[in-house]
Amino acid sequence: MVFSILFLVLCALAFLTGVSLNGYVLFITSCRVERTVSAVWFLNRAMSDFIFIIFLPFRFTAISLLDSEWAERLSSTITSLHLFSSSFFLTALSVHRCILVACPVWAQNYCTPRLAVWVVQVTWTLSLGFGLRYSDLWQSLLLPTRIRTHFQVDEERLKTAVVIQFLVGFLIPLAFILIPTFYILLAAKLRRNRLSQSNQPLKILLGLVLNFLICWLPYHVFCFLLISPTYPPPPWIIGSVFASVLTYFNSCLNPIFYFTMEHEFLRYRQRARNPQTTDNSGPELAE
Repeated sequence: MVFSILFLVLCALAFLTGVSLNGYVLFITSCRVERTVSAVWFLNRAMSDFIFIIFLPFRFTAISLLDSEWAERLSSTITSLHLFSSSFFLTALSVHRCILVACPVWAQNYCTPRLAVWVVQVTWTLSLGFGLRYSDLWQSLLLPTRIRTHFQVDEERLKTAVVIQFLVGFLIPLAFILIPTFYILLAAKLRRNRLSQSNQPLKILLGLVLNFLICWLPYHVFCFLLISPTYPPPPWIIGSVFASVLTYFNSCLNPIFYFTMEHEFLRYRQRARNPQTTDNSGPELAE
């Protein structure tokens, strides 16, 4: 009983906070922020977070009402889509920021918002392709064996899905995220005299990366525990449910960095337009 109440409170808190904050982020990035490549990444990642949060009631229904197959399948589809899209967009943001630091002239000439829109379309397509392939299975990780049998879950496909979602949706993107981030940190360290001008974008990127790592790692850990040969004990089931809720708080915390992004663009607008004072670690020029 206490577990159910706590789960309901956390879901309600994540839903109300996530919908309001991500809704506002979509508004400011669409209407008030200059159209830059970084703004395109933030806009689409906020859109992914908003879609994920808005369908949270279906996740609660799928877990609480075990005979609700339609809610289970819908929740699985949205979760799988968000899992891949959020990691792919964060990867694009990290790589783009690294290019700004390493090759500023090339980035200014070729990394345009128009190109970013094409990359966004490819990213959404890849997310749908990877996400929908096993979207009917992932939510069943939270269900008891008897319910899995009722839904006719293929255990081998389920194990394959867990491995794919970990490698493609977490580990490989994390490597592509961390390598550019470490390069940016090294470049900032070598240019301490300019760090005061460029630390704001770096802080935003580091915050997003840490938020992604802390909120999604427990989810993948419990997924592997739940496909272990022996049926997982009750603590693992409870832990997996709360790890699932933690992924929603990832979408609630991201807007904090998006709000900082708006301040960053307002602060550096004049500097970005002045070629003599432009900092390549800061925001890029708008198109």
